[in-house]
Amino acid sequence: MEQRIVKNDEGVSPVIAVILMVAITVVLAAVLYVWAASFLEQGESAPIATFTVETSSSGEYYVKVIKVSKQEDLAGFSYFLKDETGSTYVGGNGFGEIALQMIAGEEHGIERTYNGDDSQLESRAGNVSADDGTEYPVNFNDNDRDGKLSAGDQFTVFGTGNNANGPAQSGWKLDIQFDASGDIIGWGEIN
Repeated sequence: MEQRIVKNDEGVSPVIAVILMVAITVVLAAVLYVWAASFLEQGESAPIATFTVETSSSGEYYVKVIKVSKQEDLAGFSYFLKDETGSTYVGGNGFGEIALQMIAGEEHGIERTYNGDDSQLESRAGNVSADDGTEYPVNFNDNDRDGKLSAGDQFTVFGTGNNANGPAQSGWKLDIQFDASGDIIGWGEIN
């Protein structure tokens, strides 16, 4: 009986070539998946807001919400009153939550139009409404009472004048932040 030796002169056997192609395809698919997933994990997109500012003769600045690209609950926003150098005013309530809410047993927020059943928050809304800027240099009116930041709502920033005893002055601004992303979604400049 005669033995035959089969020799493959083509270099790589077809089985090894198929295994390599499958492995390369799997690696490429994994890289594309990780790349695509990184775009999806960037967090919640922030709305964009447009504001106008009107100055009263009594020392109040009205920062009116003109447009918001996406409706979100007030509890998802914070505010920062900034002086002419861009530093956040830390006296009184120069920064914090917009919506009235209890956080870790403490009341927070600058909303004047609270519409809930918590007597502590009702009391805070009354205090915010009655203040001339001494304690609360910024307050907020949810004019349509929908619990969201929306067109027609208004912030009042207190400077000094007949009805106002706050810190704000020309060159200051009010930044509004979307807490989920940390983005400043808009601002009102005081002139």
